[in-house]
Amino acid sequence: WVACVARVHVDRKTGVVRVEKLTLVTDAGTIVDPDGALAQTQGAALWGLSMALHEGTEFVNGLVKDTNLDTYQPLRMADVPELDIAFVESEQVPVGLGEPATTVVAPAIGNAIFAAVGARVRHLPITPAAVLDALAGRSA
Repeated sequence: WVACVARVHVDRKTGVVRVEKLTLVTDAGTIVDPDGALAQTQGAALWGLSMALHEGTEFVNGLVKDTNLDTYQPLRMADVPELDIAFVESEQVPVGLGEPATTVVAPAIGNAIFAAVGARVRHLPITPAAVLDALAGRSA
């Protein structure tokens, strides 16, 4: 009940993907608290963006590799794109908005990359190396 479209810029030389805009539309029944609904959707979308491009857990010798934010770097404020969020008018019962907008962001980014440069990336996080591999026709 959430749809997302991403506008991205892909640097063909470096493989860096910059998300310029996320557009999300949510059908959550009757919106009881518009400000709260917007805040929940914004937070979920940014979490989804962070997981799509930045976050990934690696293990070394059975332990999590990154144990501090000096090496594990989620989305930073400087990387927050324009957000365009709307809610479908509805008379249905209200539903929760905890994290529904999280899961639609990565597929939207992947589709936007494909639309922009014709390279399909299928694993998260979408790293510059994975984009370069996809551009070169190697499995990503």
